[in-house]
Amino acid sequence: MTKEIFFDKLGLKLLAVLGCVLITFLAISGGLLPSIGISLVPFLLCFLIVCIRNPFVSFLFLFTVCFFVMGILRYVRIPVPPSIVVDLVILFNFIVIALNHLYRNYNAKLKIPFYFFVSLAWVGYCMVEVFNPDGIFGNWMAAIRSTALYLCLFQFLVYYIFKDRSKLRSFFIFWAILVLLAALKAVGQKFIGFDSDERIWLYTLGAHTHLIYSGVRYFSFFTDAANFGCHMGLGMVVFSILFFYEKNRSVRILYSIVAVLAMYGMLISGTRSAMAIPVAGYAFYILLLKQWRLVIWGSSVFVLVFCFLSLTNIGNSNADIRRMRTAFQFREDASFNLRKENQAKMKTFMHNYPIGLGLGAAKNANEGDLLNGLPTDTSFVFVWVETGVIGLVLYVLVWISCLAICFYFVWFRLKDPMIRGFCSAAAAGIAGMMLAGYGNEVLHQFPTGETIYILMAIAMLCPYLQQNEPNEQHVSS
Repeated sequence: MTKEIFFDKLGLKLLAVLGCVLITFLAISGGLLPSIGISLVPFLLCFLIVCIRNPFVSFLFLFTVCFFVMGILRYVRIPVPPSIVVDLVILFNFIVIALNHLYRNYNAKLKIPFYFFVSLAWVGYCMVEVFNPDGIFGNWMAAIRSTALYLCLFQFLVYYIFKDRSKLRSFFIFWAILVLLAALKAVGQKFIGFDSDERIWLYTLGAHTHLIYSGVRYFSFFTDAANFGCHMGLGMVVFSILFFYEKNRSVRILYSIVAVLAMYGMLISGTRSAMAIPVAGYAFYILLLKQWRLVIWGSSVFVLVFCFLSLTNIGNSNADIRRMRTAFQFREDASFNLRKENQAKMKTFMHNYPIGLGLGAAKNANEGDLLNGLPTDTSFVFVWVETGVIGLVLYVLVWISCLAICFYFVWFRLKDPMIRGFCSAAAAGIAGMMLAGYGNEVLHQFPTGETIYILMAIAMLCPYLQQNEPNEQHVSS
């Protein structure tokens, strides 16, 4: 026994020495990058083993990549589009869950909610768009993933991986930490300043939309201020609601801090459409509560806030308040009026294209194309011009059906307070983002779009968790 232990330890030492020799040789002959690649192999193997044993880790890795990939591109140039990076991590997740089945030696029969098939109808329509005579195959290939496929891929991963309420709770805590980092980054940009790469982007590509009369619009490590502001509005709604259902004091403190900082991040982003998220989100949540006193109270608060922002000039000395006030003064908003003019121009020809101009058409308009010089600006207009009125109706039905199912779950099926809180918070966030999607083009951007798809899946998953947990069964069993 002692000899076996000795030889095992000796073998590990020899392996370590040989590895060091190999890394040194590669560093001398091939440069630093090959040696770093070889040295990372053991860590990558350990990470793979951890992910196979617990696919939840690989899912958090995927969510982290979605959260930071666009910000990293400001500092690092990669030869492939960021969507390809996300695609590879999604593929890694599916490989992990396949190996997990083999490792655990069972054949799981997933409980696929009805809403997944509603989402598949939208994916199916977008797949058929490849035959659109006005579309281009290359544009379709580039757009199909973010426009349709991610909706079902992220849902499926959630249905498989989130097997109990502890996974849901862990995800919300993890997301709260990421939102906290994003908000703190924006606060740093405001009070400390931008780094060199951020300044280059701000004064070149972002100058037209981020350096405005009311000041600088802060964007954290997101693609732009609109994406950042809407994500902060989403986080504000979700975590402020979860605060009332969480029992752990430390987690409640985390949620409250995140909600407050997310609200501040939303304000300094200067994104007016983000204001719709707490308005619609809290309104939807009040309806879910089935307490009509709160409905009346909430309506009164909304009227007071609307009157404050629309009919007064109080607080105009503050640039953030002044910027948000324009969201309630439509006639004086040049940006809003320009969007309405562009949409009116689109209406003149879109009635001839009931199935749209093809996926990818909005972002690849060349000189002479119908959309040249006509930015879509909002997610629903984007869907309309690419998939036509038929696609727009189907896309809206995907959102409305999600909210309707959430209504049914919270009012009639969910009895467990914690699970009911998960569903209510997710539904309120989805309702807010649906309204924000009418005002800004954020529903298909990293990481906001992927976060919405996860919240949709979490809401659909809640009844299965409530049903199976008392029997100590998994959702996928």
